[in-house]
Amino acid sequence: MLWGPGTLLAAILGLRGWLLAGSAPAITMGIVGVGAPLTSAAGLRWNIWVLLGCTVAIAVVLLVVQRFARTPVTQPAWSLAGSLAVVAGVITAAGIAALTVLKGTYGLDSVPQGWDAPYHGNGIRFIAETGNAGNRAFGWIDVPDNPAGAFYPNAYHAFEALIYKLTGVTIPLVMNTGMLVTAALVVPLGTVALVKAFGGRAGFAAAAALVSTSFAAYPFDLWQWGQLYPYVAGLTLILPFLALFVRWLDTRADRLGVLVAVVAVGLAAVHSAMMFVAVLLVLCYLVQRAVPAPREFLRRDLPRLGLLAVGAAVIAVPYLLGASTMAGRTSAYNWPAITTPSRAFGDAVLLGHEAEAPQYLLAALSLFGLYLLLREPAWRWVLGTYVIFLGLFVAADAVDAGWATAITSPWWNDRWRLVAVLVLPATLAAGWALNHLVKLVEPRGHVVLIVVAALAAGGYVLVSGGYTDRNSIRLHWTFRSTVVTDQEREGLLELGKIVKPGERVMNDGVDGTVWMYALSGAEPIVGHYPNPATLSPRRKVLLDRFNRIGTDPEAARIVRDLNIRYAVVSSGLMADFKRSPGMTDLDDVPALKAVYRNRDIQVYEVDWSELAIRPEQNR
Repeated sequence: MLWGPGTLLAAILGLRGWLLAGSAPAITMGIVGVGAPLTSAAGLRWNIWVLLGCTVAIAVVLLVVQRFARTPVTQPAWSLAGSLAVVAGVITAAGIAALTVLKGTYGLDSVPQGWDAPYHGNGIRFIAETGNAGNRAFGWIDVPDNPAGAFYPNAYHAFEALIYKLTGVTIPLVMNTGMLVTAALVVPLGTVALVKAFGGRAGFAAAAALVSTSFAAYPFDLWQWGQLYPYVAGLTLILPFLALFVRWLDTRADRLGVLVAVVAVGLAAVHSAMMFVAVLLVLCYLVQRAVPAPREFLRRDLPRLGLLAVGAAVIAVPYLLGASTMAGRTSAYNWPAITTPSRAFGDAVLLGHEAEAPQYLLAALSLFGLYLLLREPAWRWVLGTYVIFLGLFVAADAVDAGWATAITSPWWNDRWRLVAVLVLPATLAAGWALNHLVKLVEPRGHVVLIVVAALAAGGYVLVSGGYTDRNSIRLHWTFRSTVVTDQEREGLLELGKIVKPGERVMNDGVDGTVWMYALSGAEPIVGHYPNPATLSPRRKVLLDRFNRIGTDPEAARIVRDLNIRYAVVSSGLMADFKRSPGMTDLDDVPALKAVYRNRDIQVYEVDWSELAIRPEQNR
């Protein structure tokens, strides 16, 4: 699914080989980003046929454009030995990633329990069951009394909803399988595509792919915070986007610009922060491109860049307008500084952010590679992006000042998100360094070179182990948490068999019952961990006074208005949350009758005949 639609469009334009394999997932997500809001606006249900229809429509446009432009977009192929080296690098990286994910999740069907993971799970199921893929579709989760007011870019969810609908497996399995495919294939192949687009050697691509799945900060650390599933999906599109962008500029094949614009929309559609990441990387590259020949850049590149920007903005309007409504909220958010600037700097360059020990080998390769890249005019932009995101990370991690909050606001002032972006240039630098060490023996013959390359790759894996143990351990807390135990999951599944369509279930947003809809299809009153800023007044009344529905007319009225027929509480609480006052001592409420119970979860049926009534109703 991830490669199919993108491969078709890339092949029409003449992309082949590694560039096609690495960019196809980004193109597919671009198609989803273009098609999902249009589907909602047209009143259609989002499904696999709509995705295929959007793919065909864009393919027709490309075929028409193709008739008037024959500029080649392919590049000379690597040698057989070089291609085999890249294959070996990708396979090794895929093995490292797969092992890390499988060890970190305790199995792909485990429930990811970190923070916004249930939000994303609920969103995926909602799109699959309702066909509503509009970028304001998730309002019922966090602002249920004003669902039209909540913007959230949801191309990630729309794509995963197709997988869920086609396979019928559980939502956690869909999310975690996507995590596995992303880490094992999309990350290394995207790295190879970028190297290929810049005309890099096969050895460089193989080495960069080899190390791409060993970094803790990206992608694995992001998955321990459940809110970052879409963020990871967005970051995996950055290098393929840049690869297509560079090929478009270098070949002057304007038809390729259509594909670049589609992928740009995909960036905005998966996560709004990706627009800023892409812009900064592109600016670093364009500065490097413009400096040697500024007149040529102004005359030939700048007009085409302006046309691309306008075209991408037009088809990305739903996301640009939606993101603008969130700007005030993101700019106001500020995580407190937790360390000093010097320590934050060390954590970033030594790859030891919030870890017991740095990733010394990867850090050494990255720093050595950055030094070497200073001597390579075509790759100096890598150092520029590294320095920019290093500075942004230090600002978010160690500086409590208004200017620091302002410049890091596109990333919610979140150090985890910023240090993850730093891994993109670090991966290229580490690959360059590893390849440089191998090339030192090149004059001695190709056979020796192959042997040395194999030994270098094997030595890296042997010494570091791909950091699989280190990276998988950092996932354990979110996949083996007590928030949603096996018993609670079993109880939620039973709840789904009891509740009828249209009926709602009262739950407490501080426990694992926020996973209710994603796991069972039953609709909760609180679909996500509570946020005081967005919690509706009616939900607040229930969380404070639900256990008084037999004596409190207002609480009872809300129960009737929302058609609440059941209530559920589970034992596992998220982080430092406390049980809501209205969800305590439910066994003592006459209007509630226990209908299911196990060690970790209790389900009650609401007896409406026992609900309190207003005095005027009594008259």
